[in-house]
Amino acid sequence: MAEEKKTPGKQSWFSKLINWFVRLPGSIAKAFKNMVAELRKVTWPSKKKLISSCIIVLLFMLLVGLCVHLVDLGSAAAVNGLYNLGHPTAASDLVIDENEALIEETAETEETTEGEVTTETEATTEAE
Repeated sequence: MAEEKKTPGKQSWFSKLINWFVRLPGSIAKAFKNMVAELRKVTWPSKKKLISSCIIVLLFMLLVGLCVHLVDLGSAAAVNGLYNLGHPTAASDLVIDENEALIEETAETEETTEGEVTTETEATTEAE
């Protein structure tokens, strides 16, 4: 029988795992030490420079938002214009017609429901 000999340089996966957990706190601490060292090298802006930069960024954001809004309005108008080219009836007329039909259907439903309620009420009073 041949015995498996472990070479002194090779470690098992279990010992590698344990060593990784042992080194973990030191690795985390080293990362934070490096971060603090880098933050000490940073030249921070003055209060006046910081405020002026913030104002410039906010104005730029407003300008870009306005441009996006105008492009959105223009593209919506273009799509509506193309849609209305293919349909002779204006879109606003269709909406009004649908609302009138809906109002008429609702009125008919309410009349039917009221008639049924009175009929049921009359039936219960007659039964008593």
